[in-house]
Amino acid sequence: MRNILNLLVTLIVFWVGNQYFNEYLSVADVKTLVIASVLMFAIRFLFSLAMALSVMLIVVGVGCLTTPALILASIVLTPIKLWLLDKYLSGFEIHGFWTYVLLTIVLSIFTVKVKSKQDK
Repeated sequence: MRNILNLLVTLIVFWVGNQYFNEYLSVADVKTLVIASVLMFAIRFLFSLAMALSVMLIVVGVGCLTTPALILASIVLTPIKLWLLDKYLSGFEIHGFWTYVLLTIVLSIFTVKVKSKQDK
């Protein structure tokens, strides 16, 4: 359920950006909007799998090297995903450095997190 909500939040953020801030973020059509959101979701999902695998590999000793690298990569993962979409998805354009920064912040704020039982 959390993954579907995150996918919908990404879709809404891109749609709002295209509708109200189209000089900074432009999406050609609905198909491109959906593809961009699904690609952001897929990259996030693959990164989650890589992080889980890396943590499991700590037992073997290899995870001690990969886990810190993945944690550092997570800091810049959203801007990298946005840059890849801008570069390789035709019809999806981001204009300006500060647009990347703002989109990264907005997507980070509106990402749905799961509460643990300790937080209740």
